Amino acid sequence: MYGVDTSVHPAYRSRGVGGLLMEARFAVLKSLNLRGLIAGSLIIDYEQVADSETVDEYVADVVAGRRFDTNLSKQLRKGFKVHNLIPNYVEDPRTSNWGAAIVWENPDYAPAARPAVAALPARYDMRLRAPRPAFGLGAV
Repeated sequence: MYGVDTSVHPAYRSRGVGGLLMEARFAVLKSLNLRGLIAGSLIIDYEQVADSETVDEYVADVVAGRRFDTNLSKQLRKGFKVHNLIPNYVEDPRTSNWGAAIVWENPDYAPAARPAVAALPARYDMRLRAPRPAFGLGAV
């Protein structure tokens, strides 16, 4: 399966929404007995060191846990591995236009047992809370 970056509206970040979206992807992969997922990942904190570090060095540091990237580090914690870097992935100064191809392998994959496409995962229902006011602004 192929996936691209997903994004959560800033008002709903840090509430587990992104994690639920990723878990839903994993559930689809497992229910369809797919080998895994390849996706694109922005390396959104690279701009902080782009003048002094190559993208290869930066990503190697993130993978080794010596550096935290707001996007890629979270995906690595979910079990993704970096496959390769992608120049001109997006036009985004935070990444110097770089991206990374990331791969997640389904630990439950069984090569001989491919179910019919009709096997779908359970539906996920989410109830979002109202956004919290921005820090220091209080009630408006």
